[in-house]
Amino acid sequence: MRMGSWARFGLLAAAMAAMPAGVLAVDTPEEQAQRQALNREQAWLAAQQIADFEAREKAIADEQAAQEAAYREALAAREAQIAAADKAHAEAQARWEAAVAACNAGDRSQCAQPAQ
Repeated sequence: MRMGSWARFGLLAAAMAAMPAGVLAVDTPEEQAQRQALNREQAWLAAQQIADFEAREKAIADEQAAQEAAYREALAAREAQIAAADKAHAEAQARWEAAVAACNAGDRSQCAQPAQ
């Protein structure tokens, strides 16, 4: 009678589960010390990588904030420039309308001079 692969796997798993844990992995004290040292080194390297990442992330956030502030400042300056131009235009328009009204009322000194 031939045993299926799942049945063989089940028997193998049951046999491994029945073994004491020490049978499968026995490390000498030197191997344990070496593994612990490597684990400490890896933990230190991981902490360094995290610190480096966080520093880069903060630097990027600071740069973005500085760029945003510079953009907002330039935008405010441009809006002030537009407001000044709009004000100057409105004042010139009001002067022109007043001169036209005065000219139409008979004050010829307010009329546009003919081109020469």
